[in-house]
Amino acid sequence: MKFKKSIAMAMSVLMVAGMLAGCGSNGSTSSSTASGSASSASGEVSTDGVTISIFDKNSGSNTFDDPVAKAIEEKTGVKIQVENPTGDPLEKLNLMLTGQNYPDIVLMDRGNDIVNRYIEAGALLPLNDLIDEYGPDVKEMYGETLNKSRYTDGKNYYLNNWYGEDPDPVAGVLMRYDYLCEIVGKDRADSDEPFTQEEYIDICKKFKELHPTIDGKESIAITFDAESKNYDGTLKGMYGLKTYYQDGDNLEHVAKAPNFKEMMSFANELYTEGLLDKEWVVNKKNQWTQKLSAGNVFSTFASYWDTDAANTALASSVGEDAKFYSYKILGNGISADETTYCGRSTLGWDAIAITKNCKNPEAAMKMINYLASEEGQYLLMWGIEGTNWNMEDGKHVPNDDLIEGFQTDFDKTKLDTGVRKWTWFVKNGNGTDGTPYDVTQYKVKETRQVAMNHFGENDRWDTAEFTGLTPAGSTPDGLKWQKIQDIYDQEYPKIVNADSHDAAMEEYDKMISEMNDAGLEDVEKVITQNYQERMKLWNE
Repeated sequence: MKFKKSIAMAMSVLMVAGMLAGCGSNGSTSSSTASGSASSASGEVSTDGVTISIFDKNSGSNTFDDPVAKAIEEKTGVKIQVENPTGDPLEKLNLMLTGQNYPDIVLMDRGNDIVNRYIEAGALLPLNDLIDEYGPDVKEMYGETLNKSRYTDGKNYYLNNWYGEDPDPVAGVLMRYDYLCEIVGKDRADSDEPFTQEEYIDICKKFKELHPTIDGKESIAITFDAESKNYDGTLKGMYGLKTYYQDGDNLEHVAKAPNFKEMMSFANELYTEGLLDKEWVVNKKNQWTQKLSAGNVFSTFASYWDTDAANTALASSVGEDAKFYSYKILGNGISADETTYCGRSTLGWDAIAITKNCKNPEAAMKMINYLASEEGQYLLMWGIEGTNWNMEDGKHVPNDDLIEGFQTDFDKTKLDTGVRKWTWFVKNGNGTDGTPYDVTQYKVKETRQVAMNHFGENDRWDTAEFTGLTPAGSTPDGLKWQKIQDIYDQEYPKIVNADSHDAAMEEYDKMISEMNDAGLEDVEKVITQNYQERMKLWNE
């Protein structure tokens, strides 16, 4: 009996020693070997037989069965079940939160208050310890982004998607190249020199004079997409405006900025001069695209990629020179180094979080670590080596058919190959070999190159410090903010469509007065306080 007890005690000591040795190991295994029970920075986590469910607001009706999806499951050892949104993704997220029936991982709009609601409800797990133990590649890839994404309690509850600096120009005044050449000459159309506001208005007037009708249809000098409001960034960029008007240490509504009034005066001038589409207020995105594709529109305010479908149609029906290209226009009194066309958040668009319903968060983080790693990013955004790309002289080189496919039929190529179908933990910029993480940036389309030529370093600014500062929707100040936004959205088109400059300015003054009456000063105090607290947190 004593002998058996001694053996049992010895076995117990050996087991404890083994466990301690496993927990104390500081040997790190690259996530490129993460498959099945891959080693982490502080031990081993088996992913064999683990199923992880993911709600992706961007997935549409896509199924997780393409070549890239299969490669992900093979690499990570995890079976992934994607839950697609049915209808409005935000509504689905709210329903899941109410019923606490959310999946293991949720992907949400980072700029929406839904993220804070999930955090405050205790629905999301803090990731700090999981990252420390199982996320070495997450740490390496995200770097300072983790610090800037902390909640007010100092913890990370999500990982960013589409994070890091992105030099892609996000706004501009798009003009039909063939008509622009006709009006100002090819040399001027090909120049990188910005146009002034007055030059742009004069060009639009000449277009109307030269082409009162096109193919039997009345010509339209300028039209807007009122559904996505992609004209907003262009107008603000012309006048050097940002998310808020910064008056000393205080943040105020952008409508209070002196240049905002000038901006609205310009938009009203486009309308009163008969240059702006009379139907712009009711234009849905599809309708807007159809108008651009019809061939009788000269200009619009948007991102260069917003007109891809129209450019394809125009190149086929009219010719290659009929495409829309992005140009820089200077608002009155604004110099070329004061414009703010290219505001983008280095903290990205989406938030990807592990929920408290996840039964194996360690395995989930192990999977995340692989997907966020450099190898994982190239798999998601380039596809499979030997099938979609090859290594040549130490660099990723995509197959010609992949590049051509994305340039001619983006959606079909994505669905057929699985490349860029699952955009998770995406990092902007280039990998260690100098090639972009996003294969579609490997060979730049002419429309993008022209936009990059026209918008320089000074146009780029980080919106991250200004997002998510408004009061929570359920609070009294949050309700005030919603009322203020409603007033702004209702009055904006009234200012643009006013019969005269004086009438437009009267509408502007009315808007500011109503916003003040709705409690704008109280809301601005909350925004300013949140901003100051964020800056303090970031600088700790």
